[in-house]
Amino acid sequence: MPDKNYKVLVVDDEPQIAGLLKVCLEMHNMKVKEEYDGSKAYELFNAEQFDLVITDIMMPVMDGYELVEKIRKQSNVPVLFLTAKGDVLDRIKGLNLGADDYIVKPFDPMEVAARVLSTLRRCYGYDRQEEGKELICGALRLNPSLKRLYKNDESVELTALEYRMTEFFMRNIGQVLTKDQIYESAWDSDKFPDDNSIMVAISKLRAKISDGEKEYIHTIRGLGYRMEEK
Repeated sequence: MPDKNYKVLVVDDEPQIAGLLKVCLEMHNMKVKEEYDGSKAYELFNAEQFDLVITDIMMPVMDGYELVEKIRKQSNVPVLFLTAKGDVLDRIKGLNLGADDYIVKPFDPMEVAARVLSTLRRCYGYDRQEEGKELICGALRLNPSLKRLYKNDESVELTALEYRMTEFFMRNIGQVLTKDQIYESAWDSDKFPDDNSIMVAISKLRAKISDGEKEYIHTIRGLGYRMEEK
């Protein structure tokens, strides 16, 4: 992800949660502002310009639903709900209000950061110069302009799906990527594949890109996958 210093508004009535997210997102060179109720968050949103909003639902004065309703009347800024309300109807309501993602507490800060990065990438895209820049991880070198992957400078034959997965991984080296994110970025289908299909696809890709004893795609139990030279 290019370093663009995106500005994020984090809204949660638990300061320790807002602070944890702030620290995690700042590790990715984002500028983060915190608020602890929806009303003050809405005032801040109107006073400053933000690239993304993360908000809890159950908050004093103004809850997250009302906050997002007000934001959506004037802005298409990406919004992520981060809440303990994990019921399916709550998720549907949040998404119908215009949220771009819905994350249920308790959460892993790395997963939240990965989803934020994915949302920013989807909404704002890459800088053209960065988009064509070669991506490198160990002995792997991916040329986005040519749509080619090289291992130790030898071309690796990939299917279209394998290429899209590889590019997604290499644009997010070191980040934990969920199965949902991998599907959204790589699968050319409206039907979500079952877990086994994703596991098989990643297993085949691993076999093609492994370098001796080095593996590049690692399973993070309960979360997803991460690419790194290891």
